[in-house]
Amino acid sequence: MNTELATILSENPRYAAAYNEYMELHKNGYGKNSTPEELATFEDFFGSDFLKGIKRDSNEREELIRGERLVIRKARISDADFMQSVELNPDNAPWVANWPLGWRISKLGSEEFLQTVIEKVDGTPIGLLIFRGMRTVQEKLELKRIALIEKGKGYGKEALYLAQKFAFEVLETPYLYLGTKENNLRAQSIYKATGFTQDMPDPCTSFHITAEDYRARK
Repeated sequence: MNTELATILSENPRYAAAYNEYMELHKNGYGKNSTPEELATFEDFFGSDFLKGIKRDSNEREELIRGERLVIRKARISDADFMQSVELNPDNAPWVANWPLGWRISKLGSEEFLQTVIEKVDGTPIGLLIFRGMRTVQEKLELKRIALIEKGKGYGKEALYLAQKFAFEVLETPYLYLGTKENNLRAQSIYKATGFTQDMPDPCTSFHITAEDYRARK
């Protein structure tokens, strides 16, 4: 283990618990049949991103895009409990994965992911949105996850419109895509209503919107 990371974990019991929990989950899951060498390689990789996630964390609020009622801002480690509560919300849990703290910190350090919090303009957090594919954003970008805790007020649609605006006007990606489970009909209807085109259905139904589609709709 990196000496700097070892020092941080020794000084912060919560980080240490999160790190050890994720390593155990990996060893007992994906890494069950891995050799000790393969596990060590994974720990080096995971530990590097975990350390970056901690070092990149900031108390500063970094707003990414603002709409009429909502703001999307960059997530921080201090948002982890709220973000997990959104994922575990009974309305969301059947459709989205739950990231433990260790995984979330690691993805804050990854160049591939951008985790964000959706807030009302008054600063009240109501959801999360995660992009994946930041290293290849000039080719395509995935809207990995979107989940909110206030339903039936149009926030989902506005958050998706803001996500599109950020993806196409700020990041300048040519192609934004997402996936959902086949029986998540409510989400699918919102995706279609906000300009996404459904690809051939399968158990994890996929949707996309291009920069040209976005500009034409505007």
